This record gives sequence, structure tokens and C-alpha cells, in this order.
Amino acid sequence: MFNMPGALEIIPRLAYWTGPPAVAAVLVTAALLGIAEDRRLLVFALATQYLFVGLLYTHLLALPIAGIKMMAGLIVWLIVFLSAQQGGWQPVLTGSGTHGLWGLGARARFRVFAVILVALIGWKLATSGVMPFPVASEHVTFGALQLACQGLLMLGLTGRPLKTGLGILTFLSGFGLLYSGVEPALLVVGVLAVVDVAVALAISYLISADVTSGRFAHGVKR
Repeated sequence: MFNMPGALEIIPRLAYWTGPPAVAAVLVTAALLGIAEDRRLLVFALATQYLFVGLLYTHLLALPIAGIKMMAGLIVWLIVFLSAQQGGWQPVLTGSGTHGLWGLGARARFRVFAVILVALIGWKLATSGVMPFPVASEHVTFGALQLACQGLLMLGLTGRPLKTGLGILTFLSGFGLLYSGVEPALLVVGVLAVVDVAVALAISYLISADVTSGRFAHGVKR
């Protein structure tokens, strides 16, 4: 049986990883979610992102509440994993355009450029000192803004169910970190966790509908 108190005892031993390494990890995973097309890589990046977002929450919430947030992230990841598996492990998009620099297609190169540009915008927001809410920690604020900005970028770059859902989840991770610095109440954390699970379930439904419609169209062509 899963031992929640025992699991929470591990978190203080990971103090080093709750600082700049966690921020670097969420930045890299958010970039991967925006750029990558392979579903395996997307699922792996989401799992890594939720792990380090959970560690960032330890700066804002009591350990038991941060543990609840991590458990909610695990549930969301499992739903997304099963949904991606149902849809097949093929790339989310096909036909990435003419290949050029480093073997990347035109579409992939544009996404790389957009991710870098948005990362710079997030960095500028975090360092400008104009944030309209209390800043619990500079690196937590930086990581949260990067997640929120990259999540919004993903929403603008794709219309596919999986990538759109991952964009919403990434944005919510950033928003949750920012809002938890203002109101670190258990009720708020619970509501945000329920929203995350609801988004994951919506992703699952849309992927299932997409797969079903694709099979139906294939059957009609035959």
C-alpha cells in the first residue's frame, strides 16, 4: 500500500532539486512540449514537468499539501498517458514541411524560434519587477511565468487534442504556482487539482473521438 507520510519524508532530501535545477527542468520540458511531435517524448516531458512543478510547490505550500498536488499530477499524467497510448504513438503531426537546418522542417524551426522568443518574454516579465502579486521566490516566479507563457504559446500553435490539452495543463501549472503564492489554502489547491483532472479527462475524450472519427473515415474510404 502507498505510504504518503513516508513518501513526503523524501522531499526534504531533494532540497537542492527544488531550486534552480527545478526551474531549468520545467523550462526544458515546457519547450519540449511545444516543439516535439513524438507522443512518447510528450508524455515523458509531461511526467518530468509535473515532478519538478511539485518540487517547486514545496516553496509555497506545506509538505502534505504539496504532496497532494503531486498525487493530482500523477493522476493527470496517467490519464494523458493512457489517452496517448489509445491514440497510438505516431507523431501528433505529419508532414513538417521542407527540411533544412539540422534536419528540422520549416514548421519545427518556427516552433523552436517561437519557444525561444516566448522564453525571453517570460524572463523579461520575471525580472522587470512589475508583477501584480507577491513574489514568494524569484526562481519559482520565473518558472511559473515560463510555464504560463509556453502553455499559451502551445494553444496558438496547434489544434490537435493532445497538444492543445498539454498547452492548457502547462498553463495551469504556471498559474497554479503563481496563485498559490497569493492564496496557499488547501481549498484552492484542491480546486486547481480538480480542474487539472477535468482537462485531462477532456483530452482523453477528444483523443478517443478523434481516433473513432479517423477509423470511421478510413472505413468509408475502403
